[in-house]
Amino acid sequence: MARLIPSPWAGQFDQLINAAQASLVVCSPYVGLGPCRRIIETVRLRGLSDILKVALLTDLSLENMLCRTTDVSALIELQNAIPNTEIRFLPSLHAKVYVADTYGAIVTSSNLTDNGILRNFEYGVWIDDVATVTAIRDGVLVYSRLGSPISRRQLGVFEGITNDLRDVERAAQRTVSRRLRQEFKRRLKEADLEVIRARAAGRTAHAIFADAILHLLRDRPMRTVTLHDQIQRIHPDLCDDSVDRVIDGQHFGKKWKHAVRTAQAHLRRSGRIRRVGDSWQLTGQDRSDQE
Repeated sequence: MARLIPSPWAGQFDQLINAAQASLVVCSPYVGLGPCRRIIETVRLRGLSDILKVALLTDLSLENMLCRTTDVSALIELQNAIPNTEIRFLPSLHAKVYVADTYGAIVTSSNLTDNGILRNFEYGVWIDDVATVTAIRDGVLVYSRLGSPISRRQLGVFEGITNDLRDVERAAQRTVSRRLRQEFKRRLKEADLEVIRARAAGRTAHAIFADAILHLLRDRPMRTVTLHDQIQRIHPDLCDDSVDRVIDGQHFGKKWKHAVRTAQAHLRRSGRIRRVGDSWQLTGQDRSDQE
């Protein structure tokens, strides 16, 4: 059964959090401090802080962190209060989905921010059919596997970088100093590299792209050119044609199509994908593993 959720929907959000016994799945490009504290307080009052598992998928792109549409300090506070919180970073994320166990799922236009749940004109649907809730949860977790896990240490690094950049940006805006403007650009470039390093999470480019290939081919066969388009859509920061970043010996940027070809060759040799005509498809074995 489904029911409609108009704005403001803070009451329905609290009801969903109150219902979570074992797991909470949160999928939102933007995450703010207020809703995170609502989660923390509700879970604390129910004595589940050390029990509940939280899977949170968001967009930690540098632009979002700098303008605080995604608040890094809120994520740190959430992880500190609920230790079994896994945060993953997927830059192409746009879905807003919230799931408590198999009790209920809210699919909505609203980000996890105070504006989203309290002020903006949003609209959503609450679904409580167990089979549908399970399918929604599993679908979000499939997206999540395409993202990169972000540790508490990395969140702390991000918080320091963004706070520092804001200070430099404010100083640059108050003056016409060319030196300060150049310093801001330099630090912005360094911060961008740190974000990409976290996205790579110590993995090779072709390993990241192999996961994307398997994800895409589970729906239908694709030609290489289509795979390239879709992989660039999933990982725009790692497939930037305008720059060649070398991080820990790995190329992320202009040479990304070479890494995709390497991933295709590896997956074919290991029997996970095959080429039929001009299209790639999963083998029977790997298709069953993906479903």
